[in-house]
Amino acid sequence: MRSTYFFLDFDGVVCDSVPECFLSSHLAYHEFLLGESVESVSLREKCLFYKYRPFIRSGEDYLLLHDMIRREVAVTSQEVFDRELDAAGPEVMEKYAGLFYTAREKVLASDRQFWLDLNPLFPGMKEILFAVAANPGFYILSTKKPPFILEILGHYGIAWDERRVLFPGPRTKRQVIESVLPDGGGGGSAVFVDDQLDHLLTAGKNPAVRCRLADWGYVKEEWLAQKEVPVIGLGDMEDLTREFFIQDSPSVRPHREETGTPQRK
Repeated sequence: MRSTYFFLDFDGVVCDSVPECFLSSHLAYHEFLLGESVESVSLREKCLFYKYRPFIRSGEDYLLLHDMIRREVAVTSQEVFDRELDAAGPEVMEKYAGLFYTAREKVLASDRQFWLDLNPLFPGMKEILFAVAANPGFYILSTKKPPFILEILGHYGIAWDERRVLFPGPRTKRQVIESVLPDGGGGGSAVFVDDQLDHLLTAGKNPAVRCRLADWGYVKEEWLAQKEVPVIGLGDMEDLTREFFIQDSPSVRPHREETGTPQRK
């Protein structure tokens, strides 16, 4: 039997992290980079940040996004964002990454409980993660650093093996998935759920990887209309994980807490 692995993105799929990422990146950009006061927040900047969030891939991208908003660059597509990313260059992006994580640590040190509460799980995700936590073939694959993910999960009572929280670093998510699959997919297959279309389009070039776009995450309307990657809703996630378990881990079955039926965002 071919082994099947399940890879689940974190921000935008498991966790609604926009409030925390906005706070940390706003602090990093305005106070640490520009030396400005952060006693108030521009409503326009916040609205544009939320609007443009779908184009983000990793933490340092948030500061680039703040910079684009400041320069009044309209982020109309992934291509527009990526042109700005290329123009910024690796040195600037590395600096942005350091500032972002420094700001996050400052917020954590100031009020850890507050920071954790800024990272709520999407409805139904707690139950799903409880169900899959013991399965060695189930991974979290995220550009958020593993210690943060593990602490957020622990905050919600979910014990997760740190070896199954994968951080790509300089690699693409496709490369990480292929590093787990036997023979890069020749001896196994994968299910990959993400809310960033570019990650999915890249990973889906490997025929062993079955990709799904999470419609409750930080997605653009036009992404939901595309036909290359099937779209799933929160209500589909339990069925998808149950199918995975029935086929590959019959000793483990998803269970649900009595919290009602998950609703789509």
